[in-house]
Amino acid sequence: MEIVFFFILDVVITGVFLWAAGKVTTVQVGYKEGVICVGASSLLALIPGIGWILSIIALFYLLKDFTGADVWPDLILLVLVTKLLSFIAFVALAGL
Repeated sequence: MEIVFFFILDVVITGVFLWAAGKVTTVQVGYKEGVICVGASSLLALIPGIGWILSIIALFYLLKDFTGADVWPDLILLVLVTKLLSFIAFVALAGL
């Protein structure tokens, strides 16, 4: 049950930051596409050890497929900002 909670929390937090980073980088990410990208990324993040890198790669490739945006600077910045802010939010929540 704890894994389901962390999965849902990861989807919500990463989704919010993906939306915010999309506004900053002017990459148009639709709601349905964003949910698919973040859901797949969060699911891969649950894999012990290499899950975090698989999560970043999956988010990058799914966003590239759905948005058709330029790789640099749009997608790389979008993924890095989203994942960095998501990580900071999780560390802050773990400290509570």
